[in-house]
Amino acid sequence: MAEDKYERLPRAGDSEHQLGFETLYLAPKPLPTGQAPFSAQQMHREVNDCYLDFAMGGGSREFASRVTIGTLMLFMLLYVFSTGLMAWGRWEHWNEPFWETWLYDFYSNWIWWLIFLFFTLMSVSIVAYAAYKEPRTPPIRFNRQRREVCYVPAKGKPLFIPWEEVIACVAVEQVITQYSATQQFSLRLGFHDTTNEQMHWVTHAHASLMLAVSEWEALRVYMEQGPTALPPAPQRKHEEGTLEYFYFARDTYKECHGFISYGGWWLLQLFTGWTLPCHIGEWFERLPKAGFPKAVREWSKTLPTEQWAKPSEELLSQSAAIEAAFATGLSFPEYFKSPLVAFQSPSDAASVKTKGKGKRARSRAAAETRASDPQEPRNARDASAGRPDH
Repeated sequence: MAEDKYERLPRAGDSEHQLGFETLYLAPKPLPTGQAPFSAQQMHREVNDCYLDFAMGGGSREFASRVTIGTLMLFMLLYVFSTGLMAWGRWEHWNEPFWETWLYDFYSNWIWWLIFLFFTLMSVSIVAYAAYKEPRTPPIRFNRQRREVCYVPAKGKPLFIPWEEVIACVAVEQVITQYSATQQFSLRLGFHDTTNEQMHWVTHAHASLMLAVSEWEALRVYMEQGPTALPPAPQRKHEEGTLEYFYFARDTYKECHGFISYGGWWLLQLFTGWTLPCHIGEWFERLPKAGFPKAVREWSKTLPTEQWAKPSEELLSQSAAIEAAFATGLSFPEYFKSPLVAFQSPSDAASVKTKGKGKRARSRAAAETRASDPQEPRNARDASAGRPDH
């Protein structure tokens, strides 16, 4: 989308509405959101007093692997059912032997097997390509001493963006399928390359809008207050995508639900690969990580305290104003009169999420509840021009 469509770049508090799509901008300037800082997917790869590296977490890879395996298994189950139904019809009407007919139909349809093999190879190729890109894609580095953010595009030189000029927004997208209407939530970061007037966008999907805002708030408080403002790292059993998390969710589901519900959860996990997606996610974590160019390494060196960059007076005054509004009970969207209701209360979020019948529904509700308490453990759409294409 061409940037000249807009009179100016977005800023915190701006809202956009299109059919089935709502967006609320959180930066620039990066104002307080009123949410507790929290990283549900553990995307903070490295944190110290100088910089924070932000990259995709293991939970996203585990979920993607589980969906892929589940989709392939669904295709296979539909094929088994359809061939069995045809064999039953031939047995019922023409008295052909059921089992022999079923096995013959199942194994002899070479067109089906070629199609299934194609989709299987395509899925494996996607995983292989992701593994190829993992050691070659540096994370986004947030340097709090310089108050700058480094984004390394796939092509071109690293971009060093002033922290107060980074664009951030959360989005809700209504997705209509033949079965139902669902919502997708995301946090989007935009980096404006002033040398060629291009925009680079990075998108991270989240379980809810509140978690997307909390992820951004974690980046914001790190830049403004330092690593001590972040919640402590979680136990492995609270880190989405790990084996420990899987077994913790299994035990929790077994204790909190009846036999029928737990049996449904057990079958769902078996159908989507059981612990194999967790092993795939952890395998990605063990891959060598991409290094940074020399210019970025020099930029990442610690500065003397007297050389640290300071926040602008505009940011300080706007932050004080919105903090005062929070004290009166206003929320971020209410303060800016945004039509997007971005922040749910933890109890509301939990009551909605626990209506689901899978481990992920329970885990998301628990994560959102933990996000509301800063004392609890915390657990791409690339290179498009202008604002995110909706």
